[in-house]
Amino acid sequence: MMIYTLNGDNVEITDALRGFVGEKLARLDGQGVKSISADVSLKINGSEQTASGTVRVDGQDLTTITAAASDMHTAVDRLVDKLYAQVRRHTQRLDGRRK
Repeated sequence: MMIYTLNGDNVEITDALRGFVGEKLARLDGQGVKSISADVSLKINGSEQTASGTVRVDGQDLTTITAAASDMHTAVDRLVDKLYAQVRRHTQRLDGRRK
């Protein structure tokens, strides 16, 4: 089960937004790791909306990643795509496979 924290800077974290982020992050859960958690921060700065996050896999923090867009849902989608790639690379390194 994916455990995550969600923070907002100039963003009201509604139940709908929390549910959307949780639904998108659930994609990371099926990567064959024992435990996975994430810290996600949403921020609005003028017309730019950013989502940044750090994923913790088996107790090890992976790189903090930021994605920006004009729409918060798009920023979250881009962030999760990047986090998914990081988790996949991490599991491939653990399996001894090289890309």
